[in-house]
Amino acid sequence: MPLPLILAGAALVAGGYGVKKGVDAKGDFDKAKNINRKAKRIHDEAKGKLEDAHANAKNSMENLGKKKLIIWTESIDPFIEVFQKIKNIDVHDSDLAGMEKLPVITESDLVLMRKTAMSMKELASGGSTALGSGGLAGLAAYGSVQMLASASTGTAISALSGAAATNATLAWLGGGSLATGGMGIAGGTAVLGGIVAGPVLAVGGMMMASKAETAKEDAYSNLSKAEVEVENMTSGTVAVDGLRRRFNEINTVLMQLNSRLKPALGPFIELVNHNPDYSTYSEEDKKEVFKIQALAKTIKNILDTKILDSEGALTPESRQVVREGNKFLHKI
Repeated sequence: MPLPLILAGAALVAGGYGVKKGVDAKGDFDKAKNINRKAKRIHDEAKGKLEDAHANAKNSMENLGKKKLIIWTESIDPFIEVFQKIKNIDVHDSDLAGMEKLPVITESDLVLMRKTAMSMKELASGGSTALGSGGLAGLAAYGSVQMLASASTGTAISALSGAAATNATLAWLGGGSLATGGMGIAGGTAVLGGIVAGPVLAVGGMMMASKAETAKEDAYSNLSKAEVEVENMTSGTVAVDGLRRRFNEINTVLMQLNSRLKPALGPFIELVNHNPDYSTYSEEDKKEVFKIQALAKTIKNILDTKILDSEGALTPESRQVVREGNKFLHKI
């Protein structure tokens, strides 16, 4: 066979091989594009859910902070002012059938409640707007006493709420573990920040095929990283949603208890102002005194309970006070 024909045949074979490689490369590039798009999509979906969970938990947290402040100033404080006027009260009055199992306010309880109520009135004097969302979050997440104890006596209220806000907010929003979403979004963005819509297509047979194969491998690597981050962010979403539910549970039980306390305050104030001597009360009046002080004590216990620990996790005590609050509501 003449040499020119052999060379021509070889050229045709090489050309066909190059075309095939080009076709294969285009297929690999298309696959890499699709894989990268999937990685970005599942990451963004998980990120959006985590961000929504954070926003909802933050709202629930601030709402609970507002509710706590209102209950302290509008219910507990008026109760304390009158309750401390009562003389000759017997907190272990055995003559009152059915009252012996109710919680009672001790002298030490009263001292602490009076001190906390005064501080809360000072906090509320500037309004919830002045306290700020961070201060409200701190009041929600930490018990009232623990929040106020985070600064020494005499510290300015603005500094006090700021310190509480820093502790509470960072515990669950900022520097926490992945379980609380602390690094879920930032970490996921860092890992997947390099993912683009698709690699730029190269031109030319074998070289193009080689780069396409690398692009496909990189895309699979990106997808694996995305799937790990999605799993982490999903766990974070579940954890943060658990916080929201606990804040809402405590808010609900506080509102229900306060709805019993507030209407009883008027008759209670009238009774004590008319006659502060408990020993002269009728049995019915004594029972009403026991009921209202038990309500105030139960509410106080919930207000003082820490919901989050230093790691941003829910405390067992916060679950217990919800149970006790609901149990008390069924009892009275």
